Amino acid sequence: RAGAALAPLLAHATNGEPWYRSRVTWGAIVAGLAPLAGLFGEALSAEHQEGVVQVLVAAGTLAGAGLALWGRWQARRPIGA
Repeated sequence: RAGAALAPLLAHATNGEPWYRSRVTWGAIVAGLAPLAGLFGEALSAEHQEGVVQVLVAAGTLAGAGLALWGRWQARRPIGA
């Protein structure tokens, strides 16, 4: 029974999504870079940071799809051959 209670936690801990689709990854990047904007006289509010994260997640997803298509079109032989 204890294992059943831990199953959702383990499934979340082993999330297999690509890094560019992770809001946590993009949030960390934006949070790390936001103070640099202050050096240039721009302050990023929490709401603005959230908007930037959403745009970056969408851009990362688009870039991942583009790379997958490009890789498929460039492939000359099957994987493992």
